[in-house]
Amino acid sequence: MPAFLKGALRAIFLALNTIGTFSLMIPASLIKLVTPAGSSVRSLCDRLLNALASGWVARNNVVICNPQAAQWQVEGMDQLSPKAWYLVLPNHRSWVDILLLQRSFHGHIPFLKFFLKQSLIYVPVIGLAWWALDFPFMRRYSRKLLEKRPYLKGKDIETTRKACAKFRHIPV
Repeated sequence: MPAFLKGALRAIFLALNTIGTFSLMIPASLIKLVTPAGSSVRSLCDRLLNALASGWVARNNVVICNPQAAQWQVEGMDQLSPKAWYLVLPNHRSWVDILLLQRSFHGHIPFLKFFLKQSLIYVPVIGLAWWALDFPFMRRYSRKLLEKRPYLKGKDIETTRKACAKFRHIPV
């Protein structure tokens, strides 16, 4: 099969996988939206949403991984657990980093949560999924703006603390 056709089929699968998974996330997301934080119903929604997202990653990994591609050698995975909490600090260089991290850690640690720029919440389909999965959305302010509006100083730390408070209830 020609490479362009393989690429097109993979892209179609990834798009359908994303749309299908997001469609399954909508009911739990709506229930989460109207349910108070800390309730058992909301906790159940969070677990369901994370399971759906984890399945999305697993299906993406099957399609993305090319059997003829370079072999990966990742060490230390046997010491990790999907029931523990981790802080992963990658040197983010491109969007491919996210796919590589998901590929490497899937099944070894809980579903990865990334700190995102606030503007990414408006990305069709995925922005809402990130919100439902409690990805923290960060606003970064310039020094000049902070000088004009000093009350904005520390907002990113406040956002981080709120995210960590949510993450106490489910491993991330």
